[in-house]
Amino acid sequence: MSGENKVIVKVLDLPGGSSPCPCLLPAGGPEYLDFMQQKVGFLESALEKAYPGRTEVLYLNLLEHPEERESPAGQLLVTGQSCSPLVLIDSEVRFAGAILISQIVKEVGRLLADGKS
Repeated sequence: MSGENKVIVKVLDLPGGSSPCPCLLPAGGPEYLDFMQQKVGFLESALEKAYPGRTEVLYLNLLEHPEERESPAGQLLVTGQSCSPLVLIDSEVRFAGAILISQIVKEVGRLLADGKS
């Protein structure tokens, strides 16, 4: 686990980027960005409810965070090797193409149960 004994969940997104995955909303448009913020908020709430004070959720738009864009995970999105959004749990790529809240909550629970708290 990362600092302060919290599991860090990062959602990397590349709005408007070329991706092999189709999306229902125009990537990068206002509806898409609102949708992503809403999903990240739901994820944050679900994790806080399940594991109070033990998680942190970060949404990082790669257009606004060049340091993440250059990271190995960011390059998966930039080069089109992976679908946006990309979900990392404690720096490990775990999910691509969607924010699957229930699966992310379960994965975080497994990490915490394995003594990484």
